[in-house]
Amino acid sequence: MKKRQSIKEYYIAIFKSRNYVMHLHQHLNRKGLLEYELISTPCKIEAGCSYSLKFYNLQQLDVLLRESRLINRKIDSIYLIERKNKKRYYSEIDFYSRLPLI
Repeated sequence: MKKRQSIKEYYIAIFKSRNYVMHLHQHLNRKGLLEYELISTPCKIEAGCSYSLKFYNLQQLDVLLRESRLINRKIDSIYLIERKNKKRYYSEIDFYSRLPLI
């Protein structure tokens, strides 16, 4: 029997609107960027929307920021989720410094 690999950390992007996250997810899929997963926003995170985008590294964050800006879908916040001792820890990260200048 194969043992499932446990991902110890990942990121989620939070949006104000369900329409924003759905539109951005469709946009990413059409461009062949399939590494972004549409998930339910964890209950511990107070957000305006019940859906989020999940991804696994900060390089994917750079692409996500570029594409969200391209179609004018603002990301409200980014969280790092870490699993330690069978518990999840949520920490909001500062992503504003990664935004491209216009």
